[in-house]
Amino acid sequence: MRKILLFLLLIPTVLLSQESVVERSGLKPKWVDALEKDYIIVVGTGETIDVARQKALMMIKESIVEAVAVNVKTQSNLRTEEVTNRSSVLHFLESFTSNTTSESAKVPFLQGISLSQAEGFYWEKIEKRGSVTYAFGRGNTTYYYAYHIRYPLPIVDINRLAFEFKLRDEELTAKLRSLTSDDLFPASVEEIETVIGELRILADYFIDGRKDMANMAIRRYTDMLGSITIADAGSTLGTVRYLLKLGNRGITTVKKPILRSESATILNSSQQGGIYTINYDYSECYPDLKNSVIVRYRFGTNSVEKSFYFDVLLTKVDIYMSRAIGFRKVQTGQDNIERYNANIVISSKTAAPFTVTKVILEFKGLPQVVAENLNMSFSGKGDHSLDLLFETPLSAKESSSLGKTVVQLNGYINYINNSTGETGTYRIYNHSYNTDW
Repeated sequence: MRKILLFLLLIPTVLLSQESVVERSGLKPKWVDALEKDYIIVVGTGETIDVARQKALMMIKESIVEAVAVNVKTQSNLRTEEVTNRSSVLHFLESFTSNTTSESAKVPFLQGISLSQAEGFYWEKIEKRGSVTYAFGRGNTTYYYAYHIRYPLPIVDINRLAFEFKLRDEELTAKLRSLTSDDLFPASVEEIETVIGELRILADYFIDGRKDMANMAIRRYTDMLGSITIADAGSTLGTVRYLLKLGNRGITTVKKPILRSESATILNSSQQGGIYTINYDYSECYPDLKNSVIVRYRFGTNSVEKSFYFDVLLTKVDIYMSRAIGFRKVQTGQDNIERYNANIVISSKTAAPFTVTKVILEFKGLPQVVAENLNMSFSGKGDHSLDLLFETPLSAKESSSLGKTVVQLNGYINYINNSTGETGTYRIYNHSYNTDW
């Protein structure tokens, strides 16, 4: 019997919850829970006074949006084209009421809403108890806050807010059209980046089809940054010249390139008229290495790089003689060869252009024969034929190669490096020759 009684005592009895105000900010104003023209009156509840206050302010924002939405709808019915233009605005405003927390920052006139603008506020701390009661005692007691706000919103302000919203919406829509136009082609990397930044703001603002338009344009301009290439613009040894290209068009940037070279020393860089110039010192570079200057940019998340290879031998004159010099008589005397031609084959290891200015030949035991003021120019790798006429008499017997096993001469070939203007001398030493006398 006792067990049955104990079981009955544990059966809970559901009673209506009881609430009582245990603390308040002051006397309860008459406007609490009332309706007033040109005012928004709301109450927010929460576990703390701060939570209740924030909920009440959020309810004010929602009420303003609803009022503006009704106003926009009413005014948009004036003209058919306005109804079409306002459809996305109405969608935004209506969607906003169900997502005010995340969207409020996008609406300029909602950012100024604060408690300082209110004309009245009142809060209560409320005790809630007795939701479940047992025969031997009462359940837990809980507390919450109710925060009441009286916020002024005359109809003239609603009209103004609606006008401001529609005006801004039209401005942003027009801006979106201009930024997504096929006729827009940025002239610089910085302009592309600026456009992307503006489109991101628009994509964050819009929540309808215009958001998709903005995101598509963002992808388009981001792809542009990834499509920029570096093209040679007439580089020469010691100088890299290039331009940036986007498709068939040139594009500029104020960004400084990342420059490096394993062998050359970068001196300076500049830009003029869309042509970028890099000057470098290659004096310490070895001709048997693959020398280059590497130019690299980073545009957004994309990198573009180009290696400009150069040959240090392009301006270096390196000549030698591998064939015997051939002499042919033109005029003879009793014992001498008075006039004669000489064919000298000069071989060049490089393509650098050079000009032969003077040739001196020394037969053993005979005076020098000299050809001056020649100004004979050559360029390119390989053999170059130098044909000279000498008028310095030679002893036919002493200079002849006929019947002799080995005949050799010495001498000099003076030249000018056409690329650098430097002078040089090739030493002819014990070089073989042949004569027809």
